[in-house]
Amino acid sequence: MAQAELHMRGFFGHPPLVGAAGRIVSDSGIQGSHPGPSLWIAMLPVYLIGGRSSGALMAAVVSVHLASMALALRIAWKRYGTSFATGLALLFIVIVRSSGPDFVFEPWNPWLAIFPLALFVLLIDRCLEPETQRRWLVGAVVVGSHCVQCHAGYAILVAAGLSAVAWKWIRTRGSSSLAWPVATLVVMWIPPLVDQWRRQPGNLSILWQHFGSPSEPRLPLADAMRAIATQFNLLGPWLWGPGGTHPAESWFRWIGFVGFLAMVGIAYTTARRLGFRNECRLLILLMGGFVVAAFSISRLFGPYFEYTIRWAWILAGLVLLTCLTILVRAWLPRSEDERRRSHLAVAGAVLLVASTWSSVATAADVHVPGPTDSAIIDGLAPQVSVLPKDSMYLVRFWDPYTLNATGFGLVLELERRGYTVRVDPTFAAAALPHRTAIEAEVDRVLWVVVGPRNTQAAADATLEQVGYFDPRDAAERQEAEVLLGEIEKGLRDAGRDELVSSLTSPGASLLFAEPPLPDEVAEDLRTLYRLGQPVGVYLVSPGVSVPSLG
Repeated sequence: MAQAELHMRGFFGHPPLVGAAGRIVSDSGIQGSHPGPSLWIAMLPVYLIGGRSSGALMAAVVSVHLASMALALRIAWKRYGTSFATGLALLFIVIVRSSGPDFVFEPWNPWLAIFPLALFVLLIDRCLEPETQRRWLVGAVVVGSHCVQCHAGYAILVAAGLSAVAWKWIRTRGSSSLAWPVATLVVMWIPPLVDQWRRQPGNLSILWQHFGSPSEPRLPLADAMRAIATQFNLLGPWLWGPGGTHPAESWFRWIGFVGFLAMVGIAYTTARRLGFRNECRLLILLMGGFVVAAFSISRLFGPYFEYTIRWAWILAGLVLLTCLTILVRAWLPRSEDERRRSHLAVAGAVLLVASTWSSVATAADVHVPGPTDSAIIDGLAPQVSVLPKDSMYLVRFWDPYTLNATGFGLVLELERRGYTVRVDPTFAAAALPHRTAIEAEVDRVLWVVVGPRNTQAAADATLEQVGYFDPRDAAERQEAEVLLGEIEKGLRDAGRDELVSSLTSPGASLLFAEPPLPDEVAEDLRTLYRLGQPVGVYLVSPGVSVPSLG
C-alpha cells in the first residue's frame, strides 16, 4: 500500500510511466514493473478529491471496482436483459465475498483488473456484432490496455480478444475501420514507451527479458492441468474463495471440471436448437477465452501463486452465467412482458438478499489493512520527525520478515511530513526512479532494522538510534521467542537447514521459499508475522561502514 501511494503522491511532478513493481527481473537482475500506469490514472480523481490521504487511496480503489461493475452491468442489461444483468450482479457479489474484504480497498495491481476484465469481455462481445459501432472497439482497447497495464498476466487474454475483433473487422469492413482503435492503442501505451526511451534498461526491455527467456522452470503439465480444473469448475474458488478447504482443491475438482464442460455442451446445443444467436456467440467467445486461458496457465513459470490467474474467476463465472441464462430461457418460456415483470421482481429480491448476506458475512472480517505495520509506523514517525528537514536522507532496510513493508511505510510517512527521502537504486521499481540516490548524493543514511538484529544495531557505536517501537506486549514477545525456536526446529527437521539464516537476514519472506515449507512451519511463520517485530531506526553518515548490519 505504501508503494502504491508513493506512485500516486507525486503524480503531477513525476508522473508514473509504468505500473506496480512485480516479481519481474531482467537478465542482469534489475527489478521491473507491470507494463503501464493505467491503474494510477484510474484512481487519481478520487485520490485527489480525498486530499491525497491513505483513506482516499482506499476509496479510489473502491471507485475503480464500482465503475467497472456499473459499466459492465449496463452493457449486460442493454444487450441480454434483466435476468442476465441480475446474474452478473450476483456473480460480482459472490466474487467480492470469495475474495475477502481486503480485495475491495487494497490497491494491489492484480485486483484492479478483475472487474475491468468482465467489462472487456462484454465489450468484445459487442464488437463482434455485425453492425456494431466503432466506439465499442475503442472502449475495448482502453479497458483491455488497462488490464494488461495492471498485471502482465492479462496480456495473452487481451491480445487474443482484440486480435479476434481486428481480424473480423478487416475482413468485413476493411483495415481503415481500425484507424481510431489503433490510435487509441498508441495513446494508451505512450507512457511505457516514454519510459523505455528515457532510461536504460527501460521497463519494456525488462518485461521482454523476463517473459521471453525465463530463468525459472515452467509449471509442470500436471500442475497446470490441476490449476485449470480447479479454476474452471462448477464449485471453483470463484464461489468458495482461494485456499485448500473448498471442494475444487480435492479429488472432487475433476468431477466439477467435467460438470463444467458438460454444462457448456448442453447449453450450447440448446442455444443452437432454439436459435439463441446472441447467447450462442457469447458462449463461443467465452470458451475461446477458456482455451486461451488454459494455454496461458500452461506457460506459467516459477512458483505458482493463485492470484496471478485470478482472472479465471471472471471467465468461469461468465461461462456458467451464460449457460444458466440459456437453460432458464429454454425451460421457462413466457411472453416478453411476463418475463420482464417476473425478472424485475426476482432481480430485486435476489440482489437484496445477496447484498445483505455478503455485507453481514464480510463485516466480521473487515479490518484496517496492515494493522501491525501501521501501528509500527504510527509509533516510529513522531520519533524520527525530530530530524531536521533541510537534509536529504537515504532510507535503507534490514528486514527478514515483511518484504520491507515497514521501511516503505516510513518512506511514505516521512515524505508526507515534508522530508526529502530516497532509497537505493535497487528499489527504483518500488519507489520510482526519482526517489532513488546513492550514498554520495545524500546528507544522512537512515537504517530501518526489523527484528532481533536490533540488539546488535543498538550496541553498534557507528549508529545513532533515532526511533524504536515494539508492537508486542510482554506475553507476545515471549510467544515470538517460542515461535522462532519452533520454526528453526521445523526447518531443520524438514531438511531445510539452509533457510535457518533467513530468519535473521534481510531478504524475501520465508513464506515464498521454494519448494513450499511444511504447513506447520508456514503457519508458525504467519503467526510470527502477525505479532509483528521490534523496529529500530538508526542514523549514520554516508560512507561509514556499519559492522552490525554487514
